[in-house]
Amino acid sequence: MGEYLDALEEAGPSINVASLVGHGNLRLASMGMEDRPPEAEELAEMKRLLAESLRGGAVGLSTGLIYAPCIYSDTEELIELCRVAAENGGVFVVHMRNEGDTLLESIDEVVEVGEASGVHVHVSHFKASGEANWGKSVHSLRRLEEAKARGVQVSFDQYPYTAGSTFLSSLLPAWLHAGGVEKLLGRLEDPDVRGKIRREYTAGRSRTPNWDRLVATNLQTEKNMAYEGWTMKDIAEARGQTEVDALMDVVLEERNATSMISFTMSETDVTRIMAHPLGTVCTDGLLIGKPHPRAYGAFPRVLGKYVREGVLRLEDAVRRVTSHPAQIHGLRGRGIIRPGYAADITVFDPETIADTSTYKDPRRHPRGITHVMVNGVLTVMDGAHTGARAGRVHRHEP
Repeated sequence: MGEYLDALEEAGPSINVASLVGHGNLRLASMGMEDRPPEAEELAEMKRLLAESLRGGAVGLSTGLIYAPCIYSDTEELIELCRVAAENGGVFVVHMRNEGDTLLESIDEVVEVGEASGVHVHVSHFKASGEANWGKSVHSLRRLEEAKARGVQVSFDQYPYTAGSTFLSSLLPAWLHAGGVEKLLGRLEDPDVRGKIRREYTAGRSRTPNWDRLVATNLQTEKNMAYEGWTMKDIAEARGQTEVDALMDVVLEERNATSMISFTMSETDVTRIMAHPLGTVCTDGLLIGKPHPRAYGAFPRVLGKYVREGVLRLEDAVRRVTSHPAQIHGLRGRGIIRPGYAADITVFDPETIADTSTYKDPRRHPRGITHVMVNGVLTVMDGAHTGARAGRVHRHEP
């Protein structure tokens, strides 16, 4: 981690950078893509690497519990790792196991991790996914409030859209990912494996999405390029396949590089979550192919649309993108305009700031942002980048 941060520093970034330690990286280094709990010596190695990385400047531990190999971990493994994070003053940033049908159970798990380890738990892109789960934000937010009342340190971030985005292969069963990408692709060529996947979908053991609300992005092969921006339902019909077969073939043909945009959330939940004081803002953006518009528009969308609509006061919205996340992640000397703090300042017009990126045309910069200063150096002036590279690498001090 220390060497990675050195390399970032040497590159002279235009923005400030802080890094988390990936749980998946710890597992890969200690036990590969094995679908099982770690042996005692493997867990000890993960904890050693985590402590070393935190001492090297990382601000905390992150995990994605729907992605291999993180999905193969149990709660006890997370508690053990988070004890190390807590001892070193780090935060635990977690993509929960489920954001839909078992949302509340997933919250209970991460709260248990925070309670048992003493770590600050920060939930990534908090939501209630799937039409059957719309309205669950009332109960999920209450669970976090109850945990906070018991002394658990909890917070979350959110992107301000009703659609999410991730890799298309996340719709495939977890066991298929064991061993890595090449193993995954090899299994997708096996007729017996494909039959097993079909049966799992038919039996309801794999989460069946709304195929007509799921848009495929980053299609690079000549065979599939024309389907960029199409729903998986339309792609399957065009290919003369079922949706599950189209899913398997597209992942295989695109070598697991395809992403997706899935329209799964309600605006009522989005605004309810946004109004909650435990929340901050994120982009969660993948900048590949035709990205989700959040990569370009998340922050101005909050400061513009949702402030002007009365969901947040301007002061609260600014806090959610500045001082609050800085405090959560232990970024000392940042997030507030104060003598002795780093001069990271964005100048915007609250009357005109707005996101202009759309699902059809996502690579559009926002309007209403005039100047940006990074560490006291004017980096954006009159809406144009000056070429300045005044960013710094933040190294956490446990």
